[in-house]
Amino acid sequence: MRRDTIRELFAMVSGVRGHGDASVHHGGFAGGLVALEGNLKDFSLEDMFRLLQTGAKTGTLHVDGPSEAVVCFRDGEVLFAGTAGGNEPAAKRLVNAGIVSEKQVRQAQGLMKIQKKDRAGRKLGQILVDEGYLEAAVIEQFVRDQVADALFDLLRWEEGELRFVPDEACADGDLGISVPVDSVLTDAAKRLELWNKIKEKIPSLDTRFAMASGPGARNGEINLKPREWMLLCYLHGSRSVRELVELTGYSDFETARILYGMYAGGLIGRVGPAGEPLDD
Repeated sequence: MRRDTIRELFAMVSGVRGHGDASVHHGGFAGGLVALEGNLKDFSLEDMFRLLQTGAKTGTLHVDGPSEAVVCFRDGEVLFAGTAGGNEPAAKRLVNAGIVSEKQVRQAQGLMKIQKKDRAGRKLGQILVDEGYLEAAVIEQFVRDQVADALFDLLRWEEGELRFVPDEACADGDLGISVPVDSVLTDAAKRLELWNKIKEKIPSLDTRFAMASGPGARNGEINLKPREWMLLCYLHGSRSVRELVELTGYSDFETARILYGMYAGGLIGRVGPAGEPLDD
């Protein structure tokens, strides 16, 4: 897709009619845009995000590449991103992250069912904040991190088809909190930059690690966060990054980032298929 065509699409989404394009289907809302389609070879994911941000659009962006993914928008902001059909329910993700308890989630879900008319339509995240179970900044950061993790994967795809469906509901991913496009693109770009550094020591998800013979020898002490301790507990014998992703449920990026930090701190070392040390 040519750059002049992209500029034309920006004008159309903003409410100004362009001259049309094979990737645009016209219909009955502002700018005449009903569906927007393209592919990652000609039209980057970032371009599509900017397009939807500029038009303050609501709907779901489908990305069909190595797997199927969805990104949900409301008024030009992102409220969810993930693999189609492969995501945990929003409530479970919050509990697993340790942000709220199962009891608090059940209470909030109960309130969703009996909301008064003047408060109807509140999503789970909004109710949790309104009821004082967590701070707004906490759940906003949770959504921002979740979206950035998903975009980190999508931005590495070199091939794929894009299709935006206006006003399509976001299934179970909508917590009622959305984040600006600029923020999530910046976060995802930072992850990609760090990923390039991580790849120097962890070139693939098949890289294996085991506990070092003298943990913490490089810095004299061990200071780990709960998620880091959990991952370390799975390193009985040796495990590949891929195996640890499956066992912990962490994203590829989060797993590799934690392993990279523990490796740099001397807690773990790289090993071969039979557990033989690979580092000097």
